Amino acid sequence: MSKPALVTVFANLAIASMFIIGSTPGVLPEQKSEFTRQAGFDAQGNAYVSSKRGFLITMAGREHCLEATVADDLQTVGCMVKLKSEEPPSSVELEIYLKGGQRKTIEPGAPVRDWHFRKGGEQIMVYSGPRNELGTYGLYDAASAGLIEKLAEPSDGRLLPQWAKSQAEIEDDSVPMSAALTRERTKWIAKVLRRIGKIKPRMRRRDLLKEFTTEGGLSNRFQRTYVDVECPYIKVNVRFKPIKNDDNVMEENADDVIQSISQPYLAWGAMD
Repeated sequence: MSKPALVTVFANLAIASMFIIGSTPGVLPEQKSEFTRQAGFDAQGNAYVSSKRGFLITMAGREHCLEATVADDLQTVGCMVKLKSEEPPSSVELEIYLKGGQRKTIEPGAPVRDWHFRKGGEQIMVYSGPRNELGTYGLYDAASAGLIEKLAEPSDGRLLPQWAKSQAEIEDDSVPMSAALTRERTKWIAKVLRRIGKIKPRMRRRDLLKEFTTEGGLSNRFQRTYVDVECPYIKVNVRFKPIKNDDNVMEENADDVIQSISQPYLAWGAMD
């Protein structure tokens, strides 16, 4: 066969292979890229994983999952399936979407109350049971949905093994404790209180912003919650008088006058 003929054959084979790949059910060939080799969610909230060739495979629509997240391996998606007959919505099963389009289902036998991936997506912890009662912890293999270990909830949460703890509990355990550290933390809190105490009525908004920053939540020009620059869980509520006595509710002015500032308090962050 001549060289031009061989070139034509190879070109036709390459074109044919592209059509074969693109005809795979559930695959979106036009979205192939390095980014689409990872699992995730599209703009409409649909969950997808990557095929072994790097194409997107849609696994679930936004209405299917009550809660969904991508594991640290960026290849595995967990979906807390919404039980539509319940109000408020609840879930009694988890679906695991794996690279290549595999779908595994975990059914703990009771409403799912908490869950999270472990070991980069290799395992899943599921906490289930009726509300207001002690539940059950289950550790599952993500690739097979098989149960690895099961544990009835102890009356003392400190008895939980590491795999059964929530991310917040793991973070709590990681905080170093000692008598010396406790003294230092107490001194830091005193320092913060003295710093906040320097902000007084009749000072300006610009003075407040040296020690605080804004956070999400409902607010306007006349009143807002501020968080400490060093710790977002330390907050104050502040009321202002507009410097020009205008009625513009949204446009803040750095020279607006502080009318009142609350005592500092602790609270979780607020989102818009």
